[in-house]
Amino acid sequence: MISCERAVEIAKLYYDDVYRLCLSRLRKEEDAADVTQDVFLFFQEHYEELEDDNIKAWLYAVANNKIKEEFREIAKREKELIYGTVFGSHTSTDIVYEMEQDNKITDEEINEKINGILSSLTEKELKLFEMVYTKHMEYSELAKALDTSEGAARIRVCRLRAKIKEKASFVFMALLLLFMKL
Repeated sequence: MISCERAVEIAKLYYDDVYRLCLSRLRKEEDAADVTQDVFLFFQEHYEELEDDNIKAWLYAVANNKIKEEFREIAKREKELIYGTVFGSHTSTDIVYEMEQDNKITDEEINEKINGILSSLTEKELKLFEMVYTKHMEYSELAKALDTSEGAARIRVCRLRAKIKEKASFVFMALLLLFMKL
């Protein structure tokens, strides 16, 4: 186990660098702070396995892996959003289930709404959707497949997510309002 003094020393040396790396990739301060904290907690658990001259490189490697894990979690949350995740105490699937029980919404009606959202996407957006949500491609892979820069691939994915989020929330709210009137 690492001593408190040594842990503080390492944190003083590398915390800001690791945080900046996380922030540059994740773009949100809260996410970057969480991932940076995870990196240093992981470091404390595995300190004895390291050589002192490799600490910075090891921290960066762990940070990159934790960032990828965070992106996977973000993608998972956004994938759930496509099926109508509602922010709050219930997920949309819970609410839809309750509405099905109360108002007999059929699976076909729900699938019709999902297909409506997907059909509003252009051919290029559908292709991007497939690469992101079905094949779970990284930004570097997307850039290569789209023959563009990684930054441009990120922008395309952000625009796609915003469009889907807008359509999904609109459809879900319409469903809620419709069944609140019944």
